[in-house]
Amino acid sequence: MNCVDINLQIGRSQVPQYGQASTVAELFQALDGTGITRGVVWHAAQRDGGPDVGNALVNQAIAGDDRALGCWAIVPPHTDHDLMTDDFFDRMRAERIVALRAFPEAHRYQLGRVTFGSFLDEVAERRVPVLLSLRFGADWPGVYRLLAEYPTLTVVLCDLGLWGQDRQSWPLLAEYPNVYLESSLVSLEAGGLEAVVQAYGAERVLFGSGFPFHYPHAAVLGLLQAELTEVDREKIASGNLRRMVEEVA
Repeated sequence: MNCVDINLQIGRSQVPQYGQASTVAELFQALDGTGITRGVVWHAAQRDGGPDVGNALVNQAIAGDDRALGCWAIVPPHTDHDLMTDDFFDRMRAERIVALRAFPEAHRYQLGRVTFGSFLDEVAERRVPVLLSLRFGADWPGVYRLLAEYPTLTVVLCDLGLWGQDRQSWPLLAEYPNVYLESSLVSLEAGGLEAVVQAYGAERVLFGSGFPFHYPHAAVLGLLQAELTEVDREKIASGNLRRMVEEVA
C-alpha cells in the first residue's frame, strides 16, 4: 500500500524534536520503508519564523522533487500585503502549492471573517484545503467559529489528540460536508478509525503521519490494521487526497 501524507513537517523547530528532516531528501530517507511515497509538506519556519520566510523555504524545498507538494501559511490580508497579493492563487499554482495552513496563536490573529474577509470565500470557492492543527495553534472554539462563518470552506483537522475527540470533531463532520480528519492520532485510538468510517464514510479521512512528532510507521500500521474494506483503506491512504489535490490544480 502506498500512502500520500497530508501532514509532513520539514525544517528545524525552535523546540528540538528528535528525527526532524531539514530537506525533502532527508524527509523521504526517514520515511523509507514506511510505504509513504508522497506528501504535502510544511516548514517549521512557517510557524516559528513567519509565513514570508517559511513559505519561501517550502517553495525552495519542493522544487524539482515530485514526491512533495507544498503548503503555504496565511496571515490576514490587512497586515502583510507583500504576502497576500492579488496574484496569490496564481503563485500557488506556479509553485505547486496545494493547501494552506493557519497558525492563529503563533502569529497573533483571530481566524475569521473580520480578519480574512472575502479571501477565505475565494479559498472555499477554489476548494483549497485549509489545514488546522490542534497541536499547533488551532483550538476547537476557533474551528467552530471559522466554519460557522465559512460553512463551505474545505478544512482538514490535523493532530486531533486522543480520547474523546469524536465529541469535538463528529458534529463538524455532520454539519459541514467539506470537513475532513487527518488520520495519525485517530488511528491510534482502538476502533477510532473504524468508527469514523462507519459513521461518515472513508471519504472524510485523509492519511497523515504527523512526522516528525509522531512515528510514521505507527500511522501506516494503524491504517493497515484497521478493520476496513480494501476500497476504504485505499481511499484513506491516497485516493481522497489525490482527488482533493486534483480539484485544487
